[in-house]
Amino acid sequence: MIEINNTDYTRLLLIRHGQTDHNMQGFVSGRNDIPINETGHQQAKKMAERVKKEFPIDVLYSSPLKRAVQTAQYLSQAFNLPVIPDQNLIEYGFGEIANTKIKNLRETKPELSQNVDDWFHGEYSDSPIRPDIPGSESFDELKSRIQAFTDMILEKHAGQMIAVVSHGGFIKSYIFYQVGGDFSRYIPFWVDNVSLSIIDFYKKRPVVRLFNDNHHIHEGLVLGHPRWL
Repeated sequence: MIEINNTDYTRLLLIRHGQTDHNMQGFVSGRNDIPINETGHQQAKKMAERVKKEFPIDVLYSSPLKRAVQTAQYLSQAFNLPVIPDQNLIEYGFGEIANTKIKNLRETKPELSQNVDDWFHGEYSDSPIRPDIPGSESFDELKSRIQAFTDMILEKHAGQMIAVVSHGGFIKSYIFYQVGGDFSRYIPFWVDNVSLSIIDFYKKRPVVRLFNDNHHIHEGLVLGHPRWL
């Protein structure tokens, strides 16, 4: 177990929530406040057991959405820490594709469906610009809350180990932002349920140390494909 004894370092653990029925059914959940399912509870328990063995966290933050808070509660029990909700950790606002299955857009929003299909299935070498989704959160807003949360933890928790439970879209965006990614383009990351990613901040400079590690649930690595975010 590694402990931090130097205020030049701050360690951030980014954990995705446990499985939901929406995950299994292929929905883009967005900010719909859905719970984790029974498998998600089992996953969250195993994740907390692993974190307890390996990472002596000092503080615990969570997205305010139910599926994140429920997952965070297992860490709360393991470490006797309160779950601190933070609005900056909420999932990306997916606009008109939220609470839908991408494949169903062909019937309800054919033009939008075509734009999304072109984005998913176009040649990567073409580097297509991400199409606009009506009602979606702007990337300036997303980047602003990523930076606001980062500024807060580096000021308030320097030299500590912080655990965050959030969402797939937010976590991949958080890491992409820290490495200087272009949000108008494709984000080539996939974040699994209850996976663990770690960023160490050395004098506020990010170093990605671990990404999408979910070996604690012994789940096979399925083939990856592009996601909207």
